[in-house]
Amino acid sequence: MNAAVCNPLLRTPLSLIIDDSCPVINKAYYWIKQRHEWRMRHAPDKPPDGWEKHYDKLDRMPNTIPAAFAAKWGEWCGEQGIRGKFSMVPFPAGVGRIDRGFEGFPKSELHDWLRVTKDIIYQNFDLTPEMLTHTGVVDLKTWRLTEAWEQREWVDPPVELLTDYIAAAMQLLKNVGIFCEGVTSPGSFGSKKESAYARAVLDAALRVNNNPRPFYFLHMKTSAKEMPDVPLWHVDKEKGRAVASIVGCAGDWFGATGYDTSNADLFITKDLRGGRLPAVLEKELPCILVGHWPCFYVNDGPGFKVLKEVKRRLDAYDPDHTKTLWMKNSEIGHYWMARTLSDIRVESGATPDHEQLRIETKFPAHNFTLSLDIAAKRVKVDGNEPRPARSRRDFHAGTFLVEGGRTFVAFDLPTGATTVTVWRDS
Repeated sequence: MNAAVCNPLLRTPLSLIIDDSCPVINKAYYWIKQRHEWRMRHAPDKPPDGWEKHYDKLDRMPNTIPAAFAAKWGEWCGEQGIRGKFSMVPFPAGVGRIDRGFEGFPKSELHDWLRVTKDIIYQNFDLTPEMLTHTGVVDLKTWRLTEAWEQREWVDPPVELLTDYIAAAMQLLKNVGIFCEGVTSPGSFGSKKESAYARAVLDAALRVNNNPRPFYFLHMKTSAKEMPDVPLWHVDKEKGRAVASIVGCAGDWFGATGYDTSNADLFITKDLRGGRLPAVLEKELPCILVGHWPCFYVNDGPGFKVLKEVKRRLDAYDPDHTKTLWMKNSEIGHYWMARTLSDIRVESGATPDHEQLRIETKFPAHNFTLSLDIAAKRVKVDGNEPRPARSRRDFHAGTFLVEGGRTFVAFDLPTGATTVTVWRDS
C-alpha cells in the first residue's frame, strides 16, 4: 500500500486577504495625506506615485470607516462561508494606538470596532497586525513617527529591530484581547531580508503569543507565468516550529482605495473560464484573493460589489462545493506544514486482509486527507472508525471515500503518533 497527502478534503483552498483594515480610521485617507506631506518635505519636484495620485480626492474620502459597516461586511462573509485574513493595524497611521484610543473619535466607536472584530470577523478570518502604522516607522522608545516608511525604506530594515518591532505590533493587539496567528507586510516590508524577516515573525510570535507556527503575507504571484505556493521557513521538526509564507494569487481588483481598478472579470469571467482564479484552481494550488479594506466602503463600495459578484461566480464554478474549500490563512499554513513535515510510514497489518500506516508529526492540521492506492471496506484511525462517504460532497473529516480502486481518508491530525488501519475490499 502506498500513501500520499492530498489537498484537504480533495478540495483546493480558497482564501480572502483583506489588507489595510484597522479600527475606526480609513487608513487610505491618512496614507495619502501623510505621503503627500512627506513628499513636499523631501521630494517636492518628484511626481506622486501609488495611492498619492488620489490626493485630489481627499475631500471625497471619509477619514473613518464605521464599525456598523464592518459588522455588515463580516456577517455577509460569514453567511457566504468566506474565510481568510483581516488586518488590524494596531497604531494606524500613528493616529492612535488600538489599546489607548483615537483622539478626535468617540471612544464608543473603538469599543464597537473591537466588539465587531472579535465577535464577528474573527470567526472566519485570522487577525494580523500590518506592522504598527502602515505609514511612518515608529520609534519604539518615543512612540513617535519617523521620516522612514514601513513599506518603502523598510523593505531593508535593520535586522536587530525586526523582532522587537513585530512583537510590539502583536502586543498592542494582545492588549485588547486579539490573538494574532501571523502578520501582514505593509507593502514590501522586509522583502530584501526575507529570511531574517521570517525568523523575526517566528521569534515575535513565540514571545508574545507562544505561537510556534505563524504565517506572514508578503508576496503576490498574479501573472499567468507564475503559480502560488506555500514556502516554509525556519523549520524545526523536533520542536514543531515553522513559518509559512502565504502567497496571494490575484491582485487587488476590488478597487483598493475605492478609486482604483475594480473588475470581477479579472478574477473570474462570466463564463467561468477566464480570469486568474480558474487558472490557479485548475492547478489545485492555494487560490488566495487580495483586497484592500477602503474600497469595500469608500466611493459607494465598489469592492463589496465585486466581491459579491466574484463569490456568485465561484459558487457557479463549484456548485456542489466539491472542488474548493474556504480556509483561513493560518489553516492553509498549518495544512502545508502537516503535509510537508509529517513522517508517514506504511507497515504490515496483523492479518493479510489489512494494512497499517503510522503518521508522526508535531504539526497538527484539520481535514488531513490521505490517498491510499487500495480499495477499502473498512478504515480505522486510532480508536475511531470513519464512516464511508457516499460521494465527494459527503466527504469530510471522519469519513473515507472509495473511488476507482483508491481510498481517501480525512481526519483531524493531532500532534504525536496516529495509526491508520485499512481493511481491503476483497
